Amino acid sequence: MDRHTRTPPRPVAFAPGLRDAHALLLAGDPRGAADRCARSRTRAARAGARGRQAAFGALRAEALLCLGELAEAEQEADAAVRAAAPGTFPGRWPTAVLAEVLTEMGRHDEADRHLHRAAPKPSTRGADLPRYLRARGRHHLAVHRPRAALGDFLLAGELAPTGFFARLPWRIDAAEALLHLGRPDDAACLLTEQLTAPTGQSPRHRGTALRLRAATEDPVRRPATLARAANELRAAGDRPELARALADLGNTLHTLGDTSAAQALLRRTHHLATTCGATPPPACPLW
Repeated sequence: MDRHTRTPPRPVAFAPGLRDAHALLLAGDPRGAADRCARSRTRAARAGARGRQAAFGALRAEALLCLGELAEAEQEADAAVRAAAPGTFPGRWPTAVLAEVLTEMGRHDEADRHLHRAAPKPSTRGADLPRYLRARGRHHLAVHRPRAALGDFLLAGELAPTGFFARLPWRIDAAEALLHLGRPDDAACLLTEQLTAPTGQSPRHRGTALRLRAATEDPVRRPATLARAANELRAAGDRPELARALADLGNTLHTLGDTSAAQALLRRTHHLATTCGATPPPACPLW
C-alpha cells in the first residue's frame, strides 16, 4: 500500500443511534445492542435507506457474533452486504463482519472469497477500512499466516486513532499474532498498553487481553489470570471468546498435572463452542 492508504479517513456522518448501539456493545451488552440495531435496521429498510440498513445490520451481526449466535450473525451480515453500496460507507464493514463470522465457523475458503471481493485498492481510504483490515487479519491468523495478520492489525491501528472504529482492539490482535510468531515479550508490551488504556476498560476487550497475557506468564500464574479473563468474558456475553479462555485454562491445568479438572473444562469448552456453531478451540497448548 502506498502512503495515501495511511491518510486518516475523512469524518463520516453516521446514522442516528448507531454510536449509541455501538456503545452498548463495547460496554458489555451485546443483546441490548442487537435488539436496538434490529429496530433501527427495520425502520431504515422500510424507509429505503440502504446505507443505514447496512450499517445497523453490520453492527447487529457484530453483536450476534459476540453472543455466539453465529448462524443468525451470518444471515444478518449477508443481508447487510447486499444492502450496502460499494465504494461508500459502510461498504466494506458488512463484508468484514461476514468474513469474521465465517472464520469463526471454520469456513475459511468462503471468508477468503468475500475478503478478496472487497479488497481495497492501494490508494483507497474510508472510515470502514480499519474494520476490514481487522477481519482480514483474523482470517490470516486462522489459516496460519501470522506475519500477514500482524501487518493488517498494525495498519488498522494506524488508521483508526479516531472515529467510529477508534476502539478497535488492534493491540490485542497484534499481540496474538506476535504470540504465534514466538515473540511473547513484544506481545506482553502491547497487552499492557491495552489493559491500561481507555479501550482496555471494555469487559470484552479486557477479557481477551487477559487471556492472551496469560500466555506470556509462567504456567503457575496462568490459572488466576485466565479465571479473571473468563469472568470478564462472561460479563461481556462473549461466548466464542469465553470458550477460548476456558480452553486455555483447561490446557494450562493439564500442563500443571490437574488432568481431571482439565478434562472437565475441555469438555465444557467443546460444548460451548459447538452450540455457538464455532470451531472448537484445540485441546492442546497454543504457545
